[in-house]
Amino acid sequence: MKKPFFLFICFFFVLHGLSLQAQNLDLIRSLRHKLKTTPEAERFEILNDLAWEYRWAAPDSTIFYAQKAYALGQELKLATGLAKPLNFIGVARNYQGKRLEAFDAYDKALHTATQQNDSVQIAYSNNNLGRLFFEQGLLSRSYDYFLRAQALFENINDSSGLAYTYQSLANLYKLQQDNAKAESNYLKAYRIRMHGGRSRDIMSALVMIGRLYQETGQLDKALHYLHRADSIGHVINDEINLADIKTYMSETLLNKGMLDAADSMCTAGLAVIVRMNTTRMMPQAYMTMGQIKFAKNELAQARKYFTLSMDVATRANELNTKMEVFYWLWKLSLKENNRVGALENQNQYLILKDSLNDLNVARQVERLQFEMDIERKEQENELLKVNHAKNEAVILQQRLQNIILIVIIAFISILGLVQWRSSKKRREVNDMLERQNQFIRSQREEIVDQNQTLSKHNRQLSDINHEKDTLMSIVAHDLKAPLNRIKGIADIMELEGGLTTDQHEYMDMTKNATQAGLDLIKDLLDVHMLEENVTPHYTTFDISAFMLEKVDAFTPIASAKQIHLHITRVESEQVRLDADYLSRIADNLLSNALKFSPPNGTVEVAAGKTADHFWFSVRDEGPGFSGEDKQQMFQKFRKLTARPTAGETSNGLGLAIVKTLVDRLKGEIILNSEPGKGSEFVIRFPLS
Repeated sequence: MKKPFFLFICFFFVLHGLSLQAQNLDLIRSLRHKLKTTPEAERFEILNDLAWEYRWAAPDSTIFYAQKAYALGQELKLATGLAKPLNFIGVARNYQGKRLEAFDAYDKALHTATQQNDSVQIAYSNNNLGRLFFEQGLLSRSYDYFLRAQALFENINDSSGLAYTYQSLANLYKLQQDNAKAESNYLKAYRIRMHGGRSRDIMSALVMIGRLYQETGQLDKALHYLHRADSIGHVINDEINLADIKTYMSETLLNKGMLDAADSMCTAGLAVIVRMNTTRMMPQAYMTMGQIKFAKNELAQARKYFTLSMDVATRANELNTKMEVFYWLWKLSLKENNRVGALENQNQYLILKDSLNDLNVARQVERLQFEMDIERKEQENELLKVNHAKNEAVILQQRLQNIILIVIIAFISILGLVQWRSSKKRREVNDMLERQNQFIRSQREEIVDQNQTLSKHNRQLSDINHEKDTLMSIVAHDLKAPLNRIKGIADIMELEGGLTTDQHEYMDMTKNATQAGLDLIKDLLDVHMLEENVTPHYTTFDISAFMLEKVDAFTPIASAKQIHLHITRVESEQVRLDADYLSRIADNLLSNALKFSPPNGTVEVAAGKTADHFWFSVRDEGPGFSGEDKQQMFQKFRKLTARPTAGETSNGLGLAIVKTLVDRLKGEIILNSEPGKGSEFVIRFPLS
């Protein structure tokens, strides 16, 4: 239900949120007073300290003081440290959302630090560039910069910088679902923070570890680290961050089923958030309290807190929170047997879900544009370097010419031989410069060709993206919403009663037609969603209950075609998979089996677990697959030679979705089939 983009943004604010509250106003006042009384030659570090302290709340002030520090450093002709204010300018530009200007500042800082052989600032420049690319989703580029920063910090034994880099790497691994490496790097950063002794840094490290354990289902460990962070928060009397930590702890207690403890913890945190009017934390805190009340079956209280969360999220325009509230209001209405309310909230939830899909597409386009802008910047930098080399060559030429002229004027009357040799040397220099100019011209032509190729590629990408956006917009907004409304109206008319037999038949025909359209739209949206590379959400559940539920759901369809649908083998085993993915896989395989099986046929379902993998199978007595069908069966919109036995529709997406989902779960598909002898699909997933 939570989108990757939303998780990414939440993750960024968790990373920086604790430090946001840590701006030391007393220190800022002290530094500004000290700046007035310190001689100009000694103001460089004070200006840098002021720039750093202003970075959270007033990035414009950071830029102002950092620029003054850089100008002073140039005036003093400092041999090292001149890259530090440039790095601070990049940090401020990044907080302002000016990514390209941040890249320019970081790149200039790296170049300056390299010229001054300043290992500390080279390391920080690499780490800052890595964070910039990470925040834009360019993980491979950020990983390279983080590794360079880590190696440099280790060489110079800078523990503070190393802790930042470990946390950056942990964030990257966490986003890639490599939780073991994320845990290892978070713990390394925590140990460094403990050695440093700064309470606020230690609390921040503890919260990061606790959140990782919470998101990976290690709830006892999560509570352990969050409790320790809570204790430090009480020591330093940081009410805002304490309230945030209590909200995390209540979520963990809710997941453990400790409802009373979760209720008490969330109530304490929410009281501080409301008292201090911390709007940033309110929607999630209200949402968590509503979920606790829902789990305790206190439905009126649950509705109250969900409504409060919706109000704050609406004012703040937080689409993800609004979508989640509509989801819970939908579930709450179902629990209250309020079908009309459930339908309304479900429709709102689906509309917002589609809107967020569009936002994710826009985010990907923005990320691609950023990457292309960075490539353009790098090409411009290379061109500047070439021009710089050309200018140096011209300057060298002029110097040589001046020297030659001076020599000629001084010795022309008495040294004819020297004049001849000087002329010869001048010709050699001119030849060398001509070769250099020719090389520069060829480089310039090559750059122009590359720019033209890149421009053509950009136009192609834009056209493709426009076609995709147009198609998905038509499906999502021009087809899905009207069909949902038609189906909803038909359901309401049946609930109100008073229909004749013919009217009931017409209603059934209307619902069947709209459902067929919705199924096609659902498959199209599933394909679009799967192409977004959504990360699976692993949970543990009982496979026997899951299979029984699936068979029960398809029994009416099987009975209508007089097909015997039954389970031949299943054991009560706990498996850890994405339940939604597995449900979609099973639905598509069972639907195909029933769709292509003849009347009075048999469809068999089985599931089991071995030492190293879990498997389930669906076998039917349909027409089977030919050799050509087997080569094309997993291609999108590819209809095979077999046809449904009762005139059902087939859009050629079912097996393509199955293949994508199985690959996403690192499983494999085994097909046992011969033409005319039925088919058996066996799906295997590794337990590890």
